[in-house]
Amino acid sequence: MPNYFITLELSEDEKDLRIADLFEAGTTGISETEQPGGAWLLQASFDSEEQASQFGVPVQTDETDWVNVSHMAWQSRLVGKRFFFTPSWSDEPTPEGRWRIHYQDGAACGSGEHPSTRHTLIAIEEYLQPGMRVLDLGCGAGLLSLGAKLLGAGFIVGVDVESDSCHITRKLAEVPVVQGMPDCLAAEKFDLIAANISATVLVNFADDIINAAKPGARIILAGFGIEEAILVKKVFALGTLSERTEGEWSCVVLDLPC
Repeated sequence: MPNYFITLELSEDEKDLRIADLFEAGTTGISETEQPGGAWLLQASFDSEEQASQFGVPVQTDETDWVNVSHMAWQSRLVGKRFFFTPSWSDEPTPEGRWRIHYQDGAACGSGEHPSTRHTLIAIEEYLQPGMRVLDLGCGAGLLSLGAKLLGAGFIVGVDVESDSCHITRKLAEVPVVQGMPDCLAAEKFDLIAANISATVLVNFADDIINAAKPGARIILAGFGIEEAILVKKVFALGTLSERTEGEWSCVVLDLPC
């Protein structure tokens, strides 16, 4: 049976939303390849030319197993000291002493494969103490909320502007989730805040984020590049406890004075 695929080059912000559209349209598999400068190359396959043509000019092929190609793009990996990220279809055993977390492949709000997600979770693991009150700002697929829950957080609330993200986080992590930001930030105080969102949003809401933190809180910020991290740290104007980088991405941990 003929197979049809389309190729799309997208920005980081466009990628997850487009993946959701592709799955809704009936794609049989997607491969993702990061390009220089932060762009992403998506290749999606469809059973029919009509489905594929919604997204561009389809190319016909009878040879590529796009389901297998899609699976190959998702690799199991150790994250931090306690977590094991793995695709949902993987039958690899969970390493001893680690919690198994499935990538949210195809989720509109992020899969967990991105360096920003992994390094934010590593920072949560390092700074979260059992019983802490945690805010997962831009909760996406809920992986950070789930990680905080497994680590013993006493109270967790997720926040996201996307309704799909709110639904997925509630389902995966089973924590309360609020859609929208400013009202929620004014209502509670947190011991640890993790915000894996764009530098623009972080800068715009810096005061609100700081006001939501208890004295002595840890604020973990990610979702931006190394150069953008300079601006983020300047705007927040707090002490930097640590900064992790991978490729062009940065994750910064800030310390709110007691």
